[in-house]
Amino acid sequence: MHCVCCLSDNLKCQPLGFEDFFSCQSCGLLFQSRDKRAATKSSIVGHYQNDDPRSRVASSKFFFFKYVMDYLSTSIDKKNWSILDIGCGSGYFLELANKFGWQVYGAELTNTLANEAKQRLATENVFHGRLKEARYPDDFFGAITLWDVLLMVDDPSRELKECYRILRNGGILGIRVRNVLFQKFVYYAYLPFKAIGRKLGIKYPSVFHPYCFNSKSIDTLLSRLGFTNIQITNSPLTIGDPYGHVTITGLVKILKHLTNLFSKAIFGLSRKKWIIGPSLLIWAEKPEKEDTLR
Repeated sequence: MHCVCCLSDNLKCQPLGFEDFFSCQSCGLLFQSRDKRAATKSSIVGHYQNDDPRSRVASSKFFFFKYVMDYLSTSIDKKNWSILDIGCGSGYFLELANKFGWQVYGAELTNTLANEAKQRLATENVFHGRLKEARYPDDFFGAITLWDVLLMVDDPSRELKECYRILRNGGILGIRVRNVLFQKFVYYAYLPFKAIGRKLGIKYPSVFHPYCFNSKSIDTLLSRLGFTNIQITNSPLTIGDPYGHVTITGLVKILKHLTNLFSKAIFGLSRKKWIIGPSLLIWAEKPEKEDTLR
């Protein structure tokens, strides 16, 4: 077994809660074993199909989606305004992209959500299944996005290789993932107070997925696959508490505001070296002149 980001076999077992993870000692990737990933994936698909408060989540991400579309629309020539959203869910992000004037495509693993996206967008350009199975042409899209998706795919390296193939030269890849450094900090900081938290109706604030990235691990993976101009920052935070982690009204809003201010301050003071926010926003480009994949 080796790390999918840096290919190192210098791994260490790290228990977190009721699950065992492997931590790469070279780049910091945290991940589950293949068997655990398969079981987790099944529960995640079931969650998003049946239990996820999709409309509330979409509303909480509206300003993030708007930020993304402003960035992409000013960074890519209008003649190349075609976008693929991998794990597009019910199509809320693509709905906004369509309003900006982009030609939209989606790929979604859950059949129910894929059908919802088709209805919302009034298009058949939403593929139900894995990205590889869609067989998009080479050099087809001006932009590809994966919002909170890469941490749950079978193999992030294979998924990003396919993205590289179907992205146009000079095209932009956008990724959002949880920041494992922040999630670990919150996990260990909350442990002494979990009994009190349960009484106050506070759910576990940290989240660990089959793959948990930090800035070094995702930068290493993208660089290894040939992407360039990689930019990694603290992701803009979502609004409110769509998953109902806390019963105290307004507490999440206050905590998010303070976290956002603090992470931005640290990022600036460290000259963009320390990225400590809850999630990472990553931009990467396929070179204008395509290099051979490594």
